[in-house]
Amino acid sequence: MEIRQTKDELKSHLREQIEFLKRSSQAYDEGCTSEAKRLAVAIRLLLHDTKNSTSLLILLKRKDILFYDISLDYNPNNLLPTMGLIMTKFTIMKTGQKRAEYVPPLDDGPPTRYRKGKITFEKWWNKIVFADSKGNKLTRRNLILAVSNKDGGAHVDHRLDKDYADMTRFDSLGLRYIQNGNKRYFATYPELASVRQISHEVLKSLKDEFPEYF
Repeated sequence: MEIRQTKDELKSHLREQIEFLKRSSQAYDEGCTSEAKRLAVAIRLLLHDTKNSTSLLILLKRKDILFYDISLDYNPNNLLPTMGLIMTKFTIMKTGQKRAEYVPPLDDGPPTRYRKGKITFEKWWNKIVFADSKGNKLTRRNLILAVSNKDGGAHVDHRLDKDYADMTRFDSLGLRYIQNGNKRYFATYPELASVRQISHEVLKSLKDEFPEYF
C-alpha cells in the first residue's frame, strides 16, 4: 500500500530543492566547481519526466511556467563552436603564462543573452547550447542528464555518450591557443560551468513563480 504525499509535503520538497540549488550555486561560485554535479541532480528532480518517474513541478501541476533563456542562439551556419551558456575568462598568472577558464556569465556578459526573456519549458529544455565542428550537439536536457545520470551526479556509468565525451573529454570544441610556438589546450569542464548557468536560469524562473521560497 502506498500513501500519496500531500500538496504541503510537495511544497516542502520544492523549498528544499530551491535551497539545495542556492547552496550548491554559492559553493560553486566560491571555487568548488564539482558542486555543479549536485546542481544537475536537483535540476533533474525538479524538471525531468520519464515513463517511470515524475518531476516535482509536474507533481505540483506547475510545469507550465516560463523559463529565462540566458543563452546565445545556435547558428548552424556558423563554423565556430557554439557555447551558448558560458564564457571564456583569461587571466595572466605570476609566471606570465596565460590561464583560461570557462565561467558562467550569470547576469553578466553580452546583452544579446537577455533580450529573449522567457520561453516555454520545452523550448528551453531542448534548446541546443553546445555544438562542435564534428556536428555534435547538446541541449540543456542532454547536459543535465549526462552529468546527473552518468558523470558523477547521482550515478557514474562506465560509458558516456559520444557527443558529451567529445566536448568534455577530448576538446572537440577546439578551444586552444599558441604559446611559445606550442599548441596548448586550455580551460576544462565546460559542462560544469554550463550546469551552473542553467541553475541560475532555473532559480530566476522559480523566484518569479514561488517568491515565498526566496
